[in-house]
Amino acid sequence: MSSQLSKLKFRIVFCSSEDNEFPVTQLLNHGPHSTGWQSARFQDFPQIIILQFIAPVRIQQLQFLSHQSKIATRIELFTYLPENPSSIPPLENFKWNRLGYLSLDNNEKSGFQARELKSVYIDSQALFLKVSLNKCHVNKYNIFNQVGLIAINCLGEELGSIKGPSKGIQPRLENEMEFDSATNDRLKQLYEAKDRAIENEDFDEAKRIKDAIERLKSVGYELLMLEDRKRNAIASEDYDGAKILKIEIERMRNAVLPPMPDTYFAPVQQSSHRPFSGGPQPLGIGGRPSSRPQPSQFPPPQQIGSMPDYDPFERRTNQLLPEPKSKVSHDEQVIPTMSNGRAPGQIFGGEEEENLPPNLDNPPEPLGVQQSKFADPLLPILGEDLCRRIFSKAWQFREDGLGIIQNEVSQGSSSQIFGGSDNSNIYSGVLGAVRYTVGDKVAQVSLKSMGLINTLLNSIAPTRAVVRGDVPEHIQSILSSLLDKVGDNNARVRESAEQTFISLTRSDVVGVGPAVQSILKPMKDKSTSQKHIIGRLNLLDNIVKEFQIDNSYVPFQPVAEYALNGFKNTSQDVRNAAFNLLMSIYACIGQKLQPYLSDLRPAQLEMLEKGMQDIDGGNAPNIMVSQPPPRQQPINAPKRKSTNPPAAMPFCQFCGKKDTIFANEDNLDIHYWKDCPMLVSCPYCSQVIEIFDLNSHLMKECDLKSVMSQCPRCKEAIHADEFEQHVEEQSCYAAKPPKIATRCPLCHEDVEPGIEGWKNHILTQGCPNNDRSNI
Repeated sequence: MSSQLSKLKFRIVFCSSEDNEFPVTQLLNHGPHSTGWQSARFQDFPQIIILQFIAPVRIQQLQFLSHQSKIATRIELFTYLPENPSSIPPLENFKWNRLGYLSLDNNEKSGFQARELKSVYIDSQALFLKVSLNKCHVNKYNIFNQVGLIAINCLGEELGSIKGPSKGIQPRLENEMEFDSATNDRLKQLYEAKDRAIENEDFDEAKRIKDAIERLKSVGYELLMLEDRKRNAIASEDYDGAKILKIEIERMRNAVLPPMPDTYFAPVQQSSHRPFSGGPQPLGIGGRPSSRPQPSQFPPPQQIGSMPDYDPFERRTNQLLPEPKSKVSHDEQVIPTMSNGRAPGQIFGGEEEENLPPNLDNPPEPLGVQQSKFADPLLPILGEDLCRRIFSKAWQFREDGLGIIQNEVSQGSSSQIFGGSDNSNIYSGVLGAVRYTVGDKVAQVSLKSMGLINTLLNSIAPTRAVVRGDVPEHIQSILSSLLDKVGDNNARVRESAEQTFISLTRSDVVGVGPAVQSILKPMKDKSTSQKHIIGRLNLLDNIVKEFQIDNSYVPFQPVAEYALNGFKNTSQDVRNAAFNLLMSIYACIGQKLQPYLSDLRPAQLEMLEKGMQDIDGGNAPNIMVSQPPPRQQPINAPKRKSTNPPAAMPFCQFCGKKDTIFANEDNLDIHYWKDCPMLVSCPYCSQVIEIFDLNSHLMKECDLKSVMSQCPRCKEAIHADEFEQHVEEQSCYAAKPPKIATRCPLCHEDVEPGIEGWKNHILTQGCPNNDRSNI
C-alpha cells in the first residue's frame, strides 16, 4: 500500500509562535537547505501548528524530522474533518479528534548532532491536522527553551475536491486568522451577499460588493490591532483609552464601508463563542493568533513536570496507540485554560458585588455557568460548598474558603476533606483552587492564597510524584500570577509574592529551572511597570545567590542579558536592582561576565568595576575597555602610597557630564529632568526616558499606549489620529535591520547601532530635533 501513497499538499493556517529567523513557512519548503521552523524564545507550551490540506484526505503516514537540539518531549496529533467541507466553521469551533502522541529522544547519545526522524502509520480522514509540541528537552544548546521541526511530511490520498462554491472558502479562512471577529462577520455577510447577487445576475451590485470587500480587507489588519488594544485597555481599566479606540474603530469601518442596500443581505448569526458577562472578549483564533492557545482549541499544556514514561510509539511497529488512561483519569482531564494561563479577570463578578459584605453563616450563591466551567474539575476533590466559596462573587467568601482549605491541609490524615486522598489529588485540588485566587485584586484573598501555598508545601512533601494530571497547568498559572503580584502596589503583597515564588522554586513541584524560565519570559503589557521589573530582578538575584549560575538550572547568558537590560533602564530603582543581580552573577562566575559589558556607558562601567573590587578585595580586573588608558607617570616620579584614592567627580551616567553639583542627588535629578541631552520627556505621559527607548516606551509603557500603533514600514510609534494618513502617504523611511541601524524618534534619521552610535548622533553630531542639544 505504501507504494501508492502520495505526498499531500498543505498550507499552514495557525502557529503559536515562530522565531523570526526560522518562520513556520519554512515547513512548506522541503530541501537540503531548508532551516525549518523554531518556536519563539521562552514561550508557553504546547506550541501548536495547524495544517490545512487542499482537499479532504486520508492520511496514512506522517513523518516528522526534529531539530537536533531544540527537541519537543512529545508530539500530539489531532485531526478534523468538517461535516460539510464547503462550509468550514471558525477554527475555535473545530471538534478535534485526538489520535495519540509520539515521544522524541533527548538526543544526548548523538551529542545533539543527528536529527531524529519519526514515522507513524495511521488511517484517518481529515481536512485539518493539528500538531501539538509539548515541553522541550533541556540541554546546553537550547538555553531559550525552544522546540523546532525541520520538516513535516504527510502521505496518503485525496478523497476528492471540496464541493460547492469554493471562491469564498480560502479567503474566508484566512480572514479568521487576519481580522477581528466583527470584521470577519461582516466579510462573511458580504461574501454571501455577493454570491446572491451573482445568482440573480446583478453584476453591478456584485462588483460594488466586491469593492466593499477589498476596502474592508485593506484596513482589516489595522482594525484587528485596534480591537486588540481596546481589549487591553479594558483589561487595564483604561476606559478613556478604550473609548478613543472605539471611536477610531467605528470611524475606520464607516470610512471604508458605506451603507449598502439590504437586497442581498441576510442577518448574520452571532458567533457561538460569546464572552462571559462582564468580561472582555477573549482573544482566540478568530482574532490575531496568540502565543497561548484558547480553551476551545487545545488541551491543557504540560508546561512543568515529567511526562509519562510510557511511549505508545514502539520503533519496531510505529503503530499509533491511544494514550493510557489511569483509573482516576487525571492525566486525561481537560481543564478550561485561560489566556496566558490566568483566570479571567471577571470570573468572580463585578466590583459592586465584590463590595457587598455577605453573611458568612449563610451558604454562598450557587455557581454560575461560567464559574461551573472552571469549578467542575475541582468538585470531586473539594466538594460543592468549597467550590462555591472559592468562586463566589463576594471576596469574603473566597477568603473564607481558602482559610477552610488551609486548615484542612494542616490537619493531615485527620482532615475531613483530604483524609482519604492521595497527595497528588490534594495538590490537584488545592492548587486548582489557588490558581483562580492568587491573582485576586483583593489583597486579603491574594495573601490568603499565598499562605495556603506555603502551608501545602510545608504539610505535604512536594515530590515529583504529585506533578501529574492538571497540576502542571495549575502551577504555570500560579507562577504567572505571582510574577504579576511582585509588582503590586501593596508592599505586603509584593513581599509575600516574592517569598512564595522562591518557596515554589525550592520545591520539587516547580524547581529552579522552570522558575527561571517563567521569570525570563517576555512580560505582558500590563506587567511592564518598574515595580514588576524590580520584582523579577530581585527574584533572579535571590535565585543566583542560592543556586549559583551557569548550570543546568540557571543559564548564564539569558540571565546576564536580562540583568544588563535592567541596568540600562532609566529608573534608578531598576538600575539598583539590576546592579545587585550583576554583582551576584560576578560573585559566581567572575571575569566571564566581562565580554557582556561592552555596550555600557563609561559611568556604568565605573560603577560595576567598583562593585567588583568590593567583592574581590580590590583585585578586580579593569573593565573600562572603552576608556583611554591612564597617562603613565614619569619613570623618576616617586611612587605614592594611595590608601585612600581621591573621590571621583560626580557625573551623569547617561551623557557623561561631570559637575560637583551632581553630588547632590536633587541636582542630578533636575539635570535628568531638564538638561540631559540623552534623555527626553514623553510627549504624552511626561515620563523622562532615554531617546533611543522612546518608541518602545510609547508602544509598551506609556499611559496612552492603547492609542499608539507601529508603522509597518518605519517601525515607529504613531498616534491613532495620525496613523491612517501616515501609512497612506508612505513618506517615512523603511526601517533597517537592528544590526545595521536604529531609528532616532526625534529626527527620524538612521543611527549606528549600539550606545556609541547614539552618543555620536546626539552628543557629537547633535540631533537637529533635540531641544536639549544646545543646553
